[in-house]
Parts: sequence; C-alpha cells; structure tokens
Amino acid sequence: MGSCLTLGDFDRLDPRFAWMRDYLARVAPPGHLPGRRHVDPLAFKALLDFVNLVDVEHVDGAYRFRFRLVGVHQTIAAGREITGRFLEDAVLPAFVERIGANMRTAAESRQPVHDAFPMPHPGRDAIATERVYFPLASDGTNVDMLLIVNAYPGDPKLNTLVLPQMPLPAGGLAAN
Repeated sequence: MGSCLTLGDFDRLDPRFAWMRDYLARVAPPGHLPGRRHVDPLAFKALLDFVNLVDVEHVDGAYRFRFRLVGVHQTIAAGREITGRFLEDAVLPAFVERIGANMRTAAESRQPVHDAFPMPHPGRDAIATERVYFPLASDGTNVDMLLIVNAYPGDPKLNTLVLPQMPLPAGGLAAN
C-alpha cells in the first residue's frame, strides 16, 4: 500500500512528482490546500496526459471516488476509458481496496500519497506503474478532489516528457 510523503521522499521518485508538489505549493492559499480553481492545467500541459482528477464524495459516512478526468496515457495503458466511473467500476476488483486505501489516506491525511506496483490490465501483461495522489480542497481544508500524477518507469516511450518551467507566482516576481 501507499504511504504519505515527506519533503525528502520526493528526491527518490520520478521528478514529475516533485514538480507537481512544488506547483501545488505555489498556487495554494497560505496555510491551506489548493482547490481545483487554483490549478491551471496550462501550467503543466506536458503532464496532462499523466494526470487524473478524482472527485472525493462522502456518502453515508463513507468515501466514494469518481474519475472526473483521466489522462490519455492512463487510458492507453489501461486499454479502456474510465472517465466518469466510480473506483469500484474503473479498476480490477483485486485493486479496488489498495487504490481506495491510497485515496482515503490522501483525503484524510491531507498529504500526498505515493504507491508503486505492477498493474495488470485485462488482456495485457502487468504494467509497472507509480503514482502520487495529491489532495485538493475547494474550501482549503476538506479534501474534495484528488489530482493523481502517474508514471510508468518501465516504458521509455512514456518517460520522455520534459517538465514545464515553473510558472511565476500570481502577481509576478516580488520586488526586492
């Protein structure tokens, strides 16, 4: 299962995860989590094919997770479209609990969660995958969305991306 990440943990992971961590920290209101409204997909256009957005819903005291947006490379790797589906309808039954636990941990801890494992897909061999679940909160506190960045360490075609330049903070550079 995945684990919450500390600042130093990102040093050992794919650089796209640290890039997203830094980007989200830049756009978050001081002392709060960023919400979807703070995230500008154009700022990380090169990463969009690797990004999933998942709605975090609370139903009768339990979490439900619905895939709102699924990056093109995730769809290609999975061999099927899961946009709009709830977690239990989107992934193979053997992985619902593992992925759901990672999503719950990110939502409850309000911290990024990393996980890596070979993901089997129907009619295909397992694909080496890793991902970080980043929590988003429209009110700055209560997680209502997860931004998931995916990486495929065993597939050189999917690891040739060039990370975007970090955008300037709102208002441009601070005066000295």
